[in-house]
Amino acid sequence: MLYEFVKERISRRALARVVSTFLCILFVTIHPFSQLGGSSAFLVLSLKELVFSVQEDLAQQLEITIINITGALVGIGVSTFARYLAAIPQEGSVTSRLIPAVFLVTISFFAGWAKSRLPRLHLSARISCFVSIWLLTDKMGINSPVLSDSSGFLWIIVTAASICFFSSVLILHWSSTHLIEEVASTLRSIHRCLSVCMDDPFTYPSSKKIADLKDLHVELVHRSVMLNEMYCQAAFELRMGRVSVKSLKPLLGMVEHLRRELSWGMLPRPGQNNWSKESHCASSPSFEASAIELGKTIMTSIKAVEDLVLGVYAHATLRHKSLRIERDAVTAAAINLNLAWYTAKNELRNTIRILSEEPGSSSSSIIPSHLHYQCLFATSLLQMAYDTSHILQVAQNIAAHHEASRLRFWLPRLTWQWLGVAPRTFIMEEYGVPIAHDASEAETTLSAGEVRQGVAFVDRQDEITSQEVSYYSHAIGRIPTGSRLSLKSLPRCLSLTPRRFWNHPVILQFRLAASRIIRNTQHSSHLQHATKNAIGVAMLSFPAFLPSNSAGFQWFRWIHGQWMIISYVWVLETNTGATWRVGCLRLSGTILGAIYAYITWAICGRNPIGMVVMVTVSGSDHPASPDQCCQLFDIPITWLVTKSRIPSLGVVASVTLPPIIVYQYLTPDSGVSTQDLVSMRASMIALGIIAALATNSLVFPRHSRVLFLNQTSMTLRLLSQLYLLLGQGMFRNIYAFTPHDEQETLKLELQIRNALHRSSSLLTTMSDELSLVPKPMRHYREVVLKIQKILDLMTGLRKIRENIPRKETIASVLKERKDFVSCICISLFASQHVFQAQQPLPQFLPSARQALEILKSQMEASLQRSIDVDVSVKGISLAYSIAEGAVMRDMVDTIEGLLELCRQLFGTSAWLTHAWPETSVYNTDERPGTPRAGEGWFSTVGRW
Repeated sequence: MLYEFVKERISRRALARVVSTFLCILFVTIHPFSQLGGSSAFLVLSLKELVFSVQEDLAQQLEITIINITGALVGIGVSTFARYLAAIPQEGSVTSRLIPAVFLVTISFFAGWAKSRLPRLHLSARISCFVSIWLLTDKMGINSPVLSDSSGFLWIIVTAASICFFSSVLILHWSSTHLIEEVASTLRSIHRCLSVCMDDPFTYPSSKKIADLKDLHVELVHRSVMLNEMYCQAAFELRMGRVSVKSLKPLLGMVEHLRRELSWGMLPRPGQNNWSKESHCASSPSFEASAIELGKTIMTSIKAVEDLVLGVYAHATLRHKSLRIERDAVTAAAINLNLAWYTAKNELRNTIRILSEEPGSSSSSIIPSHLHYQCLFATSLLQMAYDTSHILQVAQNIAAHHEASRLRFWLPRLTWQWLGVAPRTFIMEEYGVPIAHDASEAETTLSAGEVRQGVAFVDRQDEITSQEVSYYSHAIGRIPTGSRLSLKSLPRCLSLTPRRFWNHPVILQFRLAASRIIRNTQHSSHLQHATKNAIGVAMLSFPAFLPSNSAGFQWFRWIHGQWMIISYVWVLETNTGATWRVGCLRLSGTILGAIYAYITWAICGRNPIGMVVMVTVSGSDHPASPDQCCQLFDIPITWLVTKSRIPSLGVVASVTLPPIIVYQYLTPDSGVSTQDLVSMRASMIALGIIAALATNSLVFPRHSRVLFLNQTSMTLRLLSQLYLLLGQGMFRNIYAFTPHDEQETLKLELQIRNALHRSSSLLTTMSDELSLVPKPMRHYREVVLKIQKILDLMTGLRKIRENIPRKETIASVLKERKDFVSCICISLFASQHVFQAQQPLPQFLPSARQALEILKSQMEASLQRSIDVDVSVKGISLAYSIAEGAVMRDMVDTIEGLLELCRQLFGTSAWLTHAWPETSVYNTDERPGTPRAGEGWFSTVGRW
């Protein structure tokens, strides 16, 4: 009973963390062991907390142990070499103090670059700085043995790493299931969303159903992003199992397809008020029953895949587990899905044929307008069935691999890509992926077109110069030589030689290459972060390299200024918002840890009554010692680190305690009172945090809002390229969408997804930035959702257009389609440059809605003519054509919503503030769908 209660309430990680803390304190307080680390033996606790902290599973712990010990050994080796070189000149000379200073700044620079450029070396770079700061600033200017200090630090690092790894081996799971649990959760969310959609799908939805579906779609977007991020992490981690994680990659792609199909095809439109109970009963499509049955079969298939994936990956044991029940369920689901898909497709074809043969309505629509959403719903359901069949095939392959494989260790491949993936081995305190690349370059950068025009101008100048020289030579009758060359043509030749040399093709190629290198160096966020790291370390460590008799050196040594530098390195993040978040949390943790350290000293001290009280609280029958006090403190800290969303507060509070309590225990003759020690350690840590906040706000500031606006502009540019690519494939290849076009389309969609993920991460850190002016966070989030919706709709267009009657809906209406594509691209272009320049939006833009109405009317006429001639048009392709119109209407609504957000954020350049009587004159052209005068424009301050 007690075991079950503890198992439910206390996680393995929390228990392993408390055990590791107890063992570390035990090693530190036992003098035969702690003497190996000298007076700095208490750093075992600090490194245990900052670098080697217990993770979720053994594979993660093994990875951080190997990588971070390697980083520590590099720091020890380089620092020891620097101290050896510093010991060669005369003690106390400028050279002996300059050498370690230069080495420390250099180490800090490269560690900062590695932290920003290679996220997997995040903690390894930090521990290199930690070791170097302590070895190169402690006892500088004082004759001390080099190897003894280095060996003491080696004992500290090995002890902290070994104890944490030993605790992990005893308690933690040997394999991680985070990715599999996330896959199962995402499949359950898709199942739940589809279940809500299939609840009376052909009736007008209630407002509650619409709100629930929107919430579910937002959740699915978040889960899809997290799923791909966790896959990238799991693919490069050490794990134990029978089947590789890479077998899940096709499954994850299909899951994203299902999410998009739910988004563009099954989200009810609240503006469609022409749905009524009477119209539903009178003209409900006959394929309703088959469509509902197909939806239920899809949900059954998703559940079967979820059970199979959990059975394959979640139970990695030596004994082979049979998955016969799960495999049979997947096989049965595949058979039922094919049957239901075939039935629904035939019913849809028959229904469309019957409806197209009925007499036309007053709206001249082939299919009644209130059935357009049903057509879109049915086509998206057919597409979901197609993708679900692929998911079932992937699941069957995974099951076959599981049956034929044995339990093994899957090792990561040590590549640059592996180093560039952020692991789960440390807590991402900014709750987002690192922004590895700037969204845009500086305004001074020349575009590719400007470079081409500049090269062409140089070529023309060289041609003109050659003509002038040839004409001059012809005028004097021969090529100038001798005295005539020196007297007449020499000045001309001397003036032309440098320019010809500078514009020579080889030199020009070198200039272009050098320009790219210099531009990338100037605007590299990684080099900027490395520079900030080195500048801060140099400024804060400056007193440590002053002469030993100076007041600054004495102050640094007395107050242990190393904690100030270490706090600076630990708080400095790659963007301003993350630095403010981490800095504020660590500053609060420092205050909390210092207060508890003072209370512990006041209670434990040398007062036996206080010891008895601490004994009673901690449940021991011996006088309270520093390790028991720390153990009592470690329990709530463990909860903060493992369960809360503010782990930085718990980490720094735990780090603040050992330098105060354990230091007094190890050096009782230090001559510093505990009260002074509390104020000294807390002030140093707080000063380092404040210095990091100031540096990241003043030196190369990377404000999340600026990055977000640039990122949004770049995303809109990619959306424009994607829509143009869809149009190119449609116009250039009337009867096919080539594999090359499809590959380029998928590549652009992936880039847009990554850009949206970075935008969402920037929104998370933006709210943490200190700003006197409140930011419109709600509008920014709506912008991201609008762009995500546009991407989903473009994906729907790409899939729908593979099945539409291309001759009737594309070739016959090329002019109208070109007008519609132009309106969409102009709207996206305007939105892109509004975010880039942060300038008002033009008042009038070409109306995509009006262009769509014209296009739809011409498509209806073309389809009607084709139906009269060719009966085969009355099939599935006609339903897809109706669905395309519905998706394009949703795209127009979404883009107009995006333009409205742009107007609210950046304003409007308005020149017409009221309507004139002349704008109401009707157009003489009576062609259906032709706009009236003044109605061909979309106004950002209201429709005219």
